[in-house]
Amino acid sequence: MTTRAGGAVLAALLLCAAAAPAAAADGSGVIGPEVPESVPEPNLAASITELSGAVSDLDLGVVEELSREEDEGGTTVLTISSDVLFAFDEAELTDAALRELDELAERLAGGTGTVAVVGHTDGLGDDSYNQELSERRAEAVGEALAERLGSGGPDISASGRGAEQPVAAETTAEGTDDPGGRAANRRVEISFEG
Repeated sequence: MTTRAGGAVLAALLLCAAAAPAAAADGSGVIGPEVPESVPEPNLAASITELSGAVSDLDLGVVEELSREEDEGGTTVLTISSDVLFAFDEAELTDAALRELDELAERLAGGTGTVAVVGHTDGLGDDSYNQELSERRAEAVGEALAERLGSGGPDISASGRGAEQPVAAETTAEGTDDPGGRAANRRVEISFEG
């Protein structure tokens, strides 16, 4: 068996040795296709396309709902996506969040009663960590509202629910992850009279 394998290797070597001088017969010593001396420059002007200037309407069906407001029997519930309010895994308010809370504070100014701020997370991660994160986020929103309303505004309560009260499924029917569902569950709900 070893003699046959050795013979096959020897035959392959002889074929390569015989083919090499024939391939380099032109005397260049190069085996293979010729490489051109220069490459022509591309005509870039021919590849430039003028923009039409036409403006297309934005399809709002593909834009995620970042906040919504509902009236529940005289109580307004404003739900704001945590993705607008906070960076991932943080409880520090973003600039967009502060602008949203500026507008809300104008509506709440002079009001009475209690403004309830409730934080929610998605179901990823440890339950105790999610609970603590939802509380810190609710407190951040509550404190920012209190600063904007001053001493004459309504009372503000802040609490967290972690991942206990989801509003959307976080997995698809096939059992795969549903990022849209998880995003819907990361939210802060602000409830107030009026």
